[in-house]
Amino acid sequence: MRQPFRRASVYLHLLLITEAVIGLLILAVTAYYHAVFTSYLSEIECRLIYGYLFGIYVFGAQLVVTFLCSIAMWRRIWRRRCTPNIRLLLSVWAFYSCVIIASGFGCAWNLYRGADVLENAADTSLTRGIDMYYTCPEWKLLWDGLQWHKECCGVHGYKDWMNAEWMPRRENNCSSMVLAPFACCKRSCDSCFNNFLPGEGQPIGSRQPFPALTVDSIHANGCLPVFVSAVWNFFYILLALWVLALKFLIMLCCMTKFIVHRQNEGDGCDNVGLTDDDGHPLVVVKYPCNVRCVTIAEDDLVSDNVPDINYCDCPDINDDQCGY
Repeated sequence: MRQPFRRASVYLHLLLITEAVIGLLILAVTAYYHAVFTSYLSEIECRLIYGYLFGIYVFGAQLVVTFLCSIAMWRRIWRRRCTPNIRLLLSVWAFYSCVIIASGFGCAWNLYRGADVLENAADTSLTRGIDMYYTCPEWKLLWDGLQWHKECCGVHGYKDWMNAEWMPRRENNCSSMVLAPFACCKRSCDSCFNNFLPGEGQPIGSRQPFPALTVDSIHANGCLPVFVSAVWNFFYILLALWVLALKFLIMLCCMTKFIVHRQNEGDGCDNVGLTDDDGHPLVVVKYPCNVRCVTIAEDDLVSDNVPDINYCDCPDINDDQCGY
């Protein structure tokens, strides 16, 4: 196939590589947010997260594999003539690429519809984790790490800890006291840490049975809003990457259509509409550089005489063509 303009194959390969890179970005972003989501949930709810993200993993992998393989396909196509089989192959390839992009929109739509389901699952899981904070070491580690790194406290707020069944009840004269785990403390609050550590020369047994905190010394916001924010951030990033993939696919399809159209016009793909100065039909023939073409008049074909041979005056360029 002849390139319709200079470096057409280079631009086409750049578009294919860009689509593959978008697929890699989708895989990387999905893996990152997958780790973020599972840090809020127990093992059972993690399976629910994986069910929602599995389709996105497949979508990203399809982009990478399909468009990297398309580079090899186009390299072979450039070395072949434009035939009906080549046009059929390009049509099937463009249709399959459109199906992949459409499946990506379906994955994004599924995540959008399932945002409430993920929020309810996280709410249920985290609330159960508060009740099991001192009876299950796994939940204690999960809650401490979550509240410390995300700078939050409780599911909806710090009061979720004060309503736990195992939490000691406040006396009437301690209405300003807050009961919460150590991980709820602000990192910049020194007095908060002093409540959990014995003073100099003070024996460990002299500490209060449960340290008292104030609202100003802890993170008052809950961890569930942070989870919901992460879900929506992931959705917006996924949607933006999908829009980019769709944009570059449209450019690929338009460029493919233009290449095939120029082959039909300039390369004699269909041998239609080619005539000489007198209106007689011509057939375009390709021949190697070391082969000379000749023209034989129609009357010489039915004559017994030796025909007069006229050599074609064809330009010395790649893929020379001559009509006879």
